[in-house]
Amino acid sequence: MVERFVEQQQALCAVLAEDRKKLHLMPKDNDITILETLKEVLEPLSPFTDALSGEKHTTLSSVLPLLWKMLSCLRDKEDDTLLTREMKSLVRESLNQRYENREVQLLLNTATYLDPRFKASFVALEDDVKQSLLEQVGNTDDGAGTSETTMATGAEALSQSRPSKKSKTDLKHLLSAIQGENKGSDVTSSQAGLSTQDKLNGEFLVYSKMPELSADEDPLIWWKMNGGPIPQLAEFARRYLCIAASSCASERVFSVSGIIVSPRRSRLTQDNVNMLVFLSKNLELAKKSCEML
Repeated sequence: MVERFVEQQQALCAVLAEDRKKLHLMPKDNDITILETLKEVLEPLSPFTDALSGEKHTTLSSVLPLLWKMLSCLRDKEDDTLLTREMKSLVRESLNQRYENREVQLLLNTATYLDPRFKASFVALEDDVKQSLLEQVGNTDDGAGTSETTMATGAEALSQSRPSKKSKTDLKHLLSAIQGENKGSDVTSSQAGLSTQDKLNGEFLVYSKMPELSADEDPLIWWKMNGGPIPQLAEFARRYLCIAASSCASERVFSVSGIIVSPRRSRLTQDNVNMLVFLSKNLELAKKSCEML
């Protein structure tokens, strides 16, 4: 919106100048300067927020790498004006506050660790992540089963700080620019006779020795192909990597519902609305499946 205003400011000012009643809306030079500075500061961040708003890729595990890149784009430069520095400082502070919740940090670090494209590259709480997974395994053995509660609480806190923009940027292209160097090699480990937590500790070691995945590949496919030697981590990956990084996907469903339930179709039953929305969101997937068959 700001970019469009800066682009069309001469036309907008000309329209406002024709009507004396609207002269008070005429932007001043200081207003234009502020908007141009705002555009300069926020423009580099737009591709990242667009990418995290997608629903066809794993997004939660990409939050920390993209956040790291966003903060690097917000570093002060020598030629920055005082206003630019102030805006960058405010944006950095806002981003840090959005993710300062401990449960959100643990959720993001866990998802990033379970993504074979990153592993521990952007994880600041690796020990806490491993301890949390070990506790979840122990609770499952004892019948407590608190992993879903932990993820639900973290996801709920994360939803309070999510961007909501249409996804137009290739997430894989962005991640390939910031992915760390591949390291390690495939190893196998015998875990016969070990307790569940001991087995998981062994899986941590095996997972760390596996080479990192390329940024343009799907981590879910990787887990499907390589989850055999580390089955417990593969189960955790399925639980965490399916979480969306933003609420955009659910908001799109509401938009589809609004289009389907029009004034002329206001007597649709709830079951029919649910079915129509489901068909609308999955029809293309069904067509592709039929083509593959």
